[in-house]
Amino acid sequence: MTTFGIRTTALVLAALLLAACNKSSACTDPAVLTKVKELFDQQQFGQFIQAPPTIFIMQVKSATLVSTDKQSSKSRCSVVVVTDLFEMMKFTNQYSDADIAKIKEEAPKMGLPLKKEDLVNYTVQPLASGQNYVTVLP
Repeated sequence: MTTFGIRTTALVLAALLLAACNKSSACTDPAVLTKVKELFDQQQFGQFIQAPPTIFIMQVKSATLVSTDKQSSKSRCSVVVVTDLFEMMKFTNQYSDADIAKIKEEAPKMGLPLKKEDLVNYTVQPLASGQNYVTVLP
């Protein structure tokens, strides 16, 4: 096998190992991420007001394992949630459609952001039932 073949094989194996590690992480489990988004929504609006799905957009690819407690198997994770400020304005009914259109036009000229990013930290505790207990940290 040539040096190129050995390097290529090593790179492929490394990529497969990284992919396997990423998939096995409780941080990226779709059920966990759904719960994180639900809890984040509740932090923003309270338990009885459900935000439309267009306000908070979870950047699933950004879900990251920060650390794992070996004794409890509790994982500390983080994910980026993007808030669409215009969708928030529409939802809260604080601005008319004309006001929102004017803000959309003027905000970039003034260097104001149109979206806001939040780094959301959460923990995932595996339960004996096979489910996970998810906590969004303040």
